[in-house]
Amino acid sequence: MKKNRKFILAAVFFGIFFTVLAGCGKSGGENQEGEDGVKEGSIYVPEYAQMDLVCDYMDSLAVSGDTLYISASIWNEDTGSSGEVYRYDLVENKAQKLYELGENENVYGMVANEDGSLTMVCGSDDYVYDENWEIVSGGFKMTVYKISSEDGTVIEEKEITELFPDSEYIYIQRVCGDAQGNLYLNDGNSMIYVLDKSNQLLCEINTGDQWFNSMASSKEGDVYVCADGKLKKIDLAGKKIGEAAQNIEVGWGDNLYTGLNSSFFASSNSQVSVLDLSAGTKEVLFNWLDVDVNADEIQYVGELSDGRIWAITRAYKEEGGADYELIYFTKKDRSEVAAKDEIVFGTMWMDSDIRKRIIDFNKSNEQYRIVVREYGADDYESGLIQFGADLTTANCPDLINLSQVDFAQYASKGVLEDLYPYMEKSGIKKEEYLENILKAYEVEGSLYGIMPVFYVNSIAAKTSLVGEDNGWTLTEMLDLVDEVDPPYVMMYDSRNTMLWYCVYQDIDEFIDWENGECFFNGEEFARALEFAARFPDDEDVDYSERESVETLLHENKVLLMQTTLSSVQEYQMMKGMFGEEITYVGFPNKEEKGNLIVPASGSFGISSKSQYKDGAWEFMKTLIDEEYQDGLVQQHGSWGFPIRIESLEKQFEQDMTPEYDEDEEGNQIERPKTTWGYNDFTIEIMAATQEEVDAVKALIASADKISGNTDQQIINIITEETEPFFKGQKSAADVANIIQNRVQIYVNENR
Repeated sequence: MKKNRKFILAAVFFGIFFTVLAGCGKSGGENQEGEDGVKEGSIYVPEYAQMDLVCDYMDSLAVSGDTLYISASIWNEDTGSSGEVYRYDLVENKAQKLYELGENENVYGMVANEDGSLTMVCGSDDYVYDENWEIVSGGFKMTVYKISSEDGTVIEEKEITELFPDSEYIYIQRVCGDAQGNLYLNDGNSMIYVLDKSNQLLCEINTGDQWFNSMASSKEGDVYVCADGKLKKIDLAGKKIGEAAQNIEVGWGDNLYTGLNSSFFASSNSQVSVLDLSAGTKEVLFNWLDVDVNADEIQYVGELSDGRIWAITRAYKEEGGADYELIYFTKKDRSEVAAKDEIVFGTMWMDSDIRKRIIDFNKSNEQYRIVVREYGADDYESGLIQFGADLTTANCPDLINLSQVDFAQYASKGVLEDLYPYMEKSGIKKEEYLENILKAYEVEGSLYGIMPVFYVNSIAAKTSLVGEDNGWTLTEMLDLVDEVDPPYVMMYDSRNTMLWYCVYQDIDEFIDWENGECFFNGEEFARALEFAARFPDDEDVDYSERESVETLLHENKVLLMQTTLSSVQEYQMMKGMFGEEITYVGFPNKEEKGNLIVPASGSFGISSKSQYKDGAWEFMKTLIDEEYQDGLVQQHGSWGFPIRIESLEKQFEQDMTPEYDEDEEGNQIERPKTTWGYNDFTIEIMAATQEEVDAVKALIASADKISGNTDQQIINIITEETEPFFKGQKSAADVANIIQNRVQIYVNENR
């Protein structure tokens, strides 16, 4: 049976999760350092190797010198999963099978011992399930094996299930060993169980609320964790997590691996470093993007005795399982490596899918290479200011992520290239793409940005309350609020969120960059301020005390739902949550066109100052070609609509295609395609109806403006000047006039 995927939407009214990826620049002198602390003059060159191993998953890895031990599993539709343990020669790239796991047995972790043996911590069960997957008999056990690393012979075997008498099932996420032969088992939460050499429970360490994402043994033989962004040694005598190591900073997301010539390797989502505990130092070796590796796919990092660095990457496949690759990194002088023209990509944050596309482009293109300048990696607000400043100077990136700036402001300054001539030259017909989505980045017929995939940001309400038409004015929204008088206007309704919905989401309502005009001193803005004043500050709202969203909607206790629609499946979920027909009425504005477009993975423009415009376009067109756009449908699960019309139609067709199981008599029974959820509400998603798809098509067609593309400096002005109004010290009209004057000056200075 195909496994259903479950999608849970976080209960957040808006926001972006930023993937931190260190920026990179051009090479410099032999002993100089770049912005990321990487010494220039030398470079690590990757060499990719096909692994001598066929498996669906590598469940656990352990290393000893140039030898790697791998617990691997293969899924068979008829027999289920089977597991084996291998000894892997990293120098020769050769695998040797050591041990075959029992039925329903999994390796939680392994430790390569100094005596040449291998310790494995395994869990297994013999549960019998009924037709509803409820356990009717059987049990679970945990066993520690010590096997020969030469031929897999079992040297010792001990069941340790009795060490956990209060649990029906124990999950062990991390396993380490120290120089004294003790085993450290972490359950993935707050508990670390330490076993002595005889596999007797030595102690339990409750880490409390210290969250840690990595646990590993140092070269010196001690066990450390990355806890709360610090490197901390486990204090066995004190049965606690010790103090942080001095002078060594680790990131919140760093993963630790035992070093060969240093204490640890540390891999983050941007770079790999070596940590030396005795010297108290951390040295950055290289950035993952510089060596064409996706940091999200790193499984393990280590060092060979010949000085090369190695890594194993894991790329999950849509049909299940994963592809693994072994990569060797050799340090060379930059003069030994063929140079390419460097296209600088400027962005506030790095989308994971765009990172993959950049890596693919850099690997395949003979002339160009994209390097990333990520402005928001350290301090978001100061980075945003610097980003905006660079866009108008000679330091402007060649390729620009427009989803984080007010593109109209920079289009009016001549910063951006018109992309329509590039499309025409490449034989790309704009008629093959959604006209309204292209229009969102148009100014006077010129196209300044393209987004490959998008959402629609909107406000949803019951059709019985707002009618069937998309769009309304602020007055119409306020009239409905007064008429219904619900306990909550929205599920998340602080003062700042209301300002966001009524002002920032559609800032073009109040600023015309093309003509240099502002409209904050009109009635609409003053009414928006008065409406926002009805609500408390963020810190004064406790959303946890509210009833479930489903109950509130059904009983008309919450009137409106802000939502970012990413798929037909999400539309089906929203309908189910409301319990009746819904209308995406949108954010209020005078044009009654409040359904807004959100770039799902970024939107891209080319600097008019760039030396490499053709190279930047070479990358951009890979994001809108048939292969990539159809690929978005294949990985549809679903997060966003492709901009190419034929690809979008394929997505809708996929949404409407039923999926079936067979019952015992061979009859086809339609089954859910997946399960969606919002907070505590969940719903099984069946094949969509034509009416549901048509509703989503109409919603998409109604949107032709970008959501939330608001200059941070303008937000700062509004935030500063509205404070006296919210404190009752000034009227809305007075505040609106002040904001009008200040923003007008800012617009005049920045056109």
